[in-house]
Amino acid sequence: MALPLVRPYVEILAQPRAWRFSLAAWFGRIMRSTAGIGAILLIADRSSNYALAGAVSGCVVLGAAVLSPIWSRAADSRGQGAVLPLAIATALLSATALIAVVHLGAPVWSWFVAAFLVGASSIDAGTLARARWVHLLRSPHDKHTALALESVGDEFTFVIGPPVVTLLAGLVSPAFGLATGVAISVAGLAVLLAQRSTAPVPVHSQHERRRLLPAGIIGLLPGYVGVGLMFGSIDLTAVGVAREAGSQVLAGVLLAVFAIGSVVSGLVFGALSGGWSAIRRVLFASVAFAAVVPLLLLVRDIPSLAIVSFTAGLVTTPVLISGSSLIEIIVDRSEITTAMAWPSVALSLGVTIGATVGGEAINRGGAWAGLLVCGASAALVGGCGILNAALRRPRLPLPERASSS
Repeated sequence: MALPLVRPYVEILAQPRAWRFSLAAWFGRIMRSTAGIGAILLIADRSSNYALAGAVSGCVVLGAAVLSPIWSRAADSRGQGAVLPLAIATALLSATALIAVVHLGAPVWSWFVAAFLVGASSIDAGTLARARWVHLLRSPHDKHTALALESVGDEFTFVIGPPVVTLLAGLVSPAFGLATGVAISVAGLAVLLAQRSTAPVPVHSQHERRRLLPAGIIGLLPGYVGVGLMFGSIDLTAVGVAREAGSQVLAGVLLAVFAIGSVVSGLVFGALSGGWSAIRRVLFASVAFAAVVPLLLLVRDIPSLAIVSFTAGLVTTPVLISGSSLIEIIVDRSEITTAMAWPSVALSLGVTIGATVGGEAINRGGAWAGLLVCGASAALVGGCGILNAALRRPRLPLPERASSS
């Protein structure tokens, strides 16, 4: 059983220079998994206000949401080599600014501005890797496997990143934890920048450069918002529960348990669903998510939270993979980087709302109240998946035909 699951990934990583850009992009996206939790720990340590911590953290994610399509459109039109140096420089400057304004006791509004700039500077390395895969591979099955691998990579950053940040925050300081995540990302982006041979050729068509939202993907975005709602609420709940238990490191452990479930399911789903239709993947993943995630509403102790979080992780990555695979089919190659950025935008919007609403719920009702947001998350993802299956099935081309055109 193990060999059939591993073989598809071995085959795509054997492509010339493929594993190098995929690994560099994995390190490059670490900041995206650590900046939010790093901001929460930084603000909570200074103010003990979870609503404020969640709102500031939400600004990190909101900044990424606003600028991500612009970074990606620039990568499509000007090339990854042109945008990565600017992304590296702004990431370093904005993270330094956030740490400085918090530690110097600057006005709270400046915390929000700096947090927004941190998010705005975090170019989506996962999107850059996906674009390289789509241009490198020809087989629809191989493309689906590669997109699954990158989704697993996204989740695996949450296995490594949050525990490392929370551990460093506890052993050294929250500022050091946040800074470490940024430094790792900058190093990964620098290595990705050096690998110019696998970067897609820039598209210079003025028509393509003007279209910020590629046609056909808007119907998938509410499902990503729904997943983001759960991410935001779980982040705040994990920090709140850990502080109540007297162990800040526990927050990273709880988030890692969730992410491990996501990684496991992503690898299995990516290998086994390659022969499915795109709509079947979307429908299966969204219905499973809608059925499992509401179980978080029943949790009121840490062992149960760990178990249910792992189970929720199992149904999360398939939603992300299936959406990316469908986008790869319906979007023109010249817009692929821009199109692949929009799921992150929708996720970011969901995380911002989930963190803000979850933080207020925690302030009013205690740490466990943050999980109430997960009910809305399940309903939104399930409804979006069913609606897409119903509306797209009559007109969606077969993956093979769409990819070969």
